[in-house]
Amino acid sequence: MRFFEFNKSDTDLESAIINVLMNMKGDADERDESSEISMDAVKQIMSNTGYPAFNYDVFKRIYDADGDLKNVVADFDQDKIVIKTDAEAEKDPAMDYDDQGSTDVVKKMAKSAMNRRK
Repeated sequence: MRFFEFNKSDTDLESAIINVLMNMKGDADERDESSEISMDAVKQIMSNTGYPAFNYDVFKRIYDADGDLKNVVADFDQDKIVIKTDAEAEKDPAMDYDDQGSTDVVKKMAKSAMNRRK
């Protein structure tokens, strides 16, 4: 087996994990709840989908290596994985508006540019 084939299997494994966790996230978001799953349950799901060698160490290696899994997982340890859901997400801070009317400035600049083209 060539080196790139190992990397491909890691990306396939990562995609499978992300798909499982995203399905759970969708269900939790519909119920407006947080969501977590035991590591044993994830091992069983991954085994059923064709990845029998999945374990905590493999999960941690993939989590540390790539940012995609970090976008789905809020926290994890050897016992469970906590999934980022809308219920756990921080509220967006209020936008800080300036009092200079910056949109008016942009409109004036655009109008000026159009006048120069005539």
